[in-house]
Amino acid sequence: MSIMEQSAGAVGSGSGPTGTGLTMRRGRPEDAAALCALAVRSKGWWGYSASFMRECAPELVVSPQAAADTVVAEVDGQLAGFHLLVPMPDGSSDCGELGMLFVDPPFIGSGIGKILFEDARRSAAGRGWLRLIIVADPHSRTFYERAGAVLAGERLSQTIPGHSLPVFDVTLRPRPSASSSPRPTYWR
Repeated sequence: MSIMEQSAGAVGSGSGPTGTGLTMRRGRPEDAAALCALAVRSKGWWGYSASFMRECAPELVVSPQAAADTVVAEVDGQLAGFHLLVPMPDGSSDCGELGMLFVDPPFIGSGIGKILFEDARRSAAGRGWLRLIIVADPHSRTFYERAGAVLAGERLSQTIPGHSLPVFDVTLRPRPSASSSPRPTYWR
């Protein structure tokens, strides 16, 4: 059963008390430590060794400034996951990167990841990006393929020598012009 089927609450603009269901909100600088801890738990869920986790720890850091740029999913007031969109390092204005998307292990398989990914896709298109690049954990390959991302190649890890990461490309729909009529979208 998906999180949306379990939740009686609606997607809102802020967190609420227990029993409110799923809420999506903008991250805040004070969320940084909790987001870092969630990213470590999520990455560790795949069974990586302690030495591997220490080596990739720099990739899992969320600064207070970056935390303010995240979108956070909460379920009944509990942090369930987040995503972070970042501009491309080359300054490209029509393409960006999904810098992070992590789901806390108790919520893996509940639909939170899909909700976060779709929110990231819409947000990226809203920024005027035509493409979204994802440098992913190898274990998340199936998730991104099912979500419609296309494997575009591999990139060597910047922190772990000899470790390669799949790179996905998502083609985004351009923003509709003012003259076109809006189309309904659904969370399924």
